[in-house]
Amino acid sequence: MECCMCNALFNDGVLCGTCKRYFDYGCAQITETGWRKLGADRRAAWKCGSCKTATVTTSLPESVSLESIMREIRSMKNQLTGLPNLVESFNDIKTELSDIKASCEFLGGKLEDFSIKINNFEDRLFNLEKLDGAVRALEEEISTLKTQAQDSDNRSRLNNIEIKGVPVKKDENLFSILDSISKSINCNIDRNQINYIYRIQSSQSKEKSIIVSFLNRYIKEDFVAAGRATTNLCASNIGFKDFSHRIYINDHLSSNTKLLLNSVKSLAKEKGYQYTWIKYGKIHVRKNNTSRVLIISRKSDLNKIS
Repeated sequence: MECCMCNALFNDGVLCGTCKRYFDYGCAQITETGWRKLGADRRAAWKCGSCKTATVTTSLPESVSLESIMREIRSMKNQLTGLPNLVESFNDIKTELSDIKASCEFLGGKLEDFSIKINNFEDRLFNLEKLDGAVRALEEEISTLKTQAQDSDNRSRLNNIEIKGVPVKKDENLFSILDSISKSINCNIDRNQINYIYRIQSSQSKEKSIIVSFLNRYIKEDFVAAGRATTNLCASNIGFKDFSHRIYINDHLSSNTKLLLNSVKSLAKEKGYQYTWIKYGKIHVRKNNTSRVLIISRKSDLNKIS
């Protein structure tokens, strides 16, 4: 065989599977051992250098031509047509993100301000709660003091009576009027048993009541009992001929006790209680002759009347 490249004669060489020409191992640029190792299939598909170059040349992409390059450029240009709008949209997004960032920073500052205000409110609330506790304590103390003052006021009146219905007369002598009343109710009183006697304006009328303070509480109680037992005691009985209205002798009660007494009378009547009276400056109620006596000292004691 003759090598198609160097025209040298050889007994064993390489056959190109494409152009079917023979080459010696040197021109084929392969060793005999390497050729043998290729195997039958790979030896049959082996190509010489010229066939390999031709294959690469024929398989070059069409894009290598000027026309194909221009087509690619035009295609890329068409694709880039919307780039300005994309850039503009990107700038808008960038601006919006900047505005959002500014808003977040502003809101962050507001949140910090709100946090400070909330902390201040919490401190003020805590102080108000402490103040509320102090106010409640003061209210309780004031209530206790008021109760003590009322009790003290009631105790100071235990020896006193209040006489209503006696007309006021110029240059009157209250001791003489008291003597006349004593005779009318059959309860003589020694003037030495009287601590003081005076007129006082009634809170609910223009009438002036007579307040008598006794030195002995039991004498006072006897006088009140005698006055209540005399049902027909009138101003005309003690020298006031032109006056026929009733004279009432009662315990000298404080204004708070009088208000409480009115509430007790109203509730007792509603609940069917038969008896309401004052003894030793305290309000007593009794439903009937067999029921127990209730003492009403405070507004809360009205719950006892049922």
